[in-house]
Amino acid sequence: MKARIISMEEGLREIGQVRLIRVISQDYNLLIMEDYMPVIGEIRGTVTIVSEDGEYRAENIKGFFSVRKNLFSLMLSEDFSCLKE
Repeated sequence: MKARIISMEEGLREIGQVRLIRVISQDYNLLIMEDYMPVIGEIRGTVTIVSEDGEYRAENIKGFFSVRKNLFSLMLSEDFSCLKE
């Protein structure tokens, strides 16, 4: 699985060999793994991406995400570039 994060400040960042993605928003919690059903949504909360290279976490974010064909795309609104290893 692959993850793409798009922000105004950092541009496009890709993370490969993703094992799972945790999305914790105000209204719901998701655990996204390989072959997860297609979904699109808005997030106001935290995204954690766990890959073979480490764990990446973005807290207190606002944005939109989609999952399709084992590709997780996250577009951050405003100037959120807080993805940390």
